[in-house]
Amino acid sequence: MRLTIFGASGNTGSRLVRQALTAGHQVTAVVRGEHSLLDHPQLRLVVADVLNPAAITAAIQDADAVFDTIGARDRGPTSVCTDAALSISKAMESVGVQRLIITSNSAGIAGPGDDWSTRFVVKPLILRPLLRHSLADMAAAEQAVRDSSLDWTIVRAPQLTDNKAKNAYRSAIDRNVTFGFRITREDLATAMLDFAADPHTIRKHVNVAN
Repeated sequence: MRLTIFGASGNTGSRLVRQALTAGHQVTAVVRGEHSLLDHPQLRLVVADVLNPAAITAAIQDADAVFDTIGARDRGPTSVCTDAALSISKAMESVGVQRLIITSNSAGIAGPGDDWSTRFVVKPLILRPLLRHSLADMAAAEQAVRDSSLDWTIVRAPQLTDNKAKNAYRSAIDRNVTFGFRITREDLATAMLDFAADPHTIRKHVNVAN
């Protein structure tokens, strides 16, 4: 497949790039500037401002799927996820590319699938106050994607780790993964690639965990 990856130099995005290339896909990696991505015959690097739809349409043109792995790095008020999601969605709609897979966070969604303590204590009383700014940004980004005409999949992940891949993950559509507290970034990248080719995940929220 021809894949475009935003946030390609980030902790999750760089793993997604590497796995996609290993799987034989053609990858366009969009970065803001300096990066550590290695040269590869099937890798095209594009330096562009993701918040400018006109600047990223060339990177999206003819893609079979687009990945948005952009996340906020600060704990203060932010709109980086929302702004990026809006810009990417607008650019995709302008060139007729439909398939979008975007990362989000499961910490703000307490409900079916959660064990009792996670649903009624950990998420509402600990995680939501602690991560309130980033969770608000991700929730707005999710809404922006849902409001689009795209074939989206929102991948909600728990705490991300840099541990060695377990080469296995659990997933649940439109509900939380029971005792799904963590996932390695390697396994998250694997899941995102899997979902891109899975029509059952279109216009679904898919929660993942190890």
